[in-house]
Amino acid sequence: MRFAFRRGQRLPRLWWKAAVVATLVLCSAAASAQDDFSYGRRLYLDKAQCSYCHGWAGDGAGDGQSNGGAANLRQSRLNRAQLITIILCGRPGTAMPHFDEAAYSDKRCYGMTEADVGKLKPSLPPGSTLQPREAEAVADYLLEKFVGRGAITRTECEESFGKNARACGEYAAKP
Repeated sequence: MRFAFRRGQRLPRLWWKAAVVATLVLCSAAASAQDDFSYGRRLYLDKAQCSYCHGWAGDGAGDGQSNGGAANLRQSRLNRAQLITIILCGRPGTAMPHFDEAAYSDKRCYGMTEADVGKLKPSLPPGSTLQPREAEAVADYLLEKFVGRGAITRTECEESFGKNARACGEYAAKP
């Protein structure tokens, strides 16, 4: 079916209703994506305290009191499943803690039990452990904001600290 409209002719009422519904759906999807981002960000910064070691921008610099040296997530090539595993299971023999309270109680982490991993078992985090859905939200946040991003930009800094924050002056406007 083909419709041709002349100048001044009005669109059918049904089309306007469809346009309004489509706009509402798109706005709802955008708000939902923003909520997901906010949830993962809160978990990263507050509950799991990942920023203490990895930094506010995931560059591995850590917070001021941290010794730094954590993985630079901005250079990471890990996929979602790998990130979730590392978050929940930690990395044996490194400072990366395991956020799954039951990690190594069975073979869910790298196919190893506590007996298998021995002294190399990652520690529990200094803050709180995470549920699998929370680890998924953190992984999604990392993939959206840090993984494969390269150098920190001024825009990213201003997203975290506010427009024209003095601390953001050291970052380039674009990488």
